[in-house]
Amino acid sequence: MTHAVGAIPVLYTWLLVALLIFFLFLIGRFYEVRFGRRAHYQLFLLPLVLLVVAAVWDAFFANDHTKDPLLDFVGAFWPDLLFLVGGLMLTGLCYSLFRTMMGGRR
Repeated sequence: MTHAVGAIPVLYTWLLVALLIFFLFLIGRFYEVRFGRRAHYQLFLLPLVLLVVAAVWDAFFANDHTKDPLLDFVGAFWPDLLFLVGGLMLTGLCYSLFRTMMGGRR
């Protein structure tokens, strides 16, 4: 029971991060529809899913030995790998969207 209660702040934080990524998705969609330039906004859903899956995995399943998700943010290989891949994809997609919106080369 206390493990689930301790996971709530972690999941709440990642829910806010997921909401921000969804706003990036909506910004890319708006830009593509409004200005007709390909923004690849659909790809923002992939890091969104990766980061949410990693957060749920990390909060409920990866910290079984300490029972406290706030103390073990790093350590489990697979959630950390999902965080890394999702973060790198998000960084690349944000840069690509920025270059598209600022009139960079295609």
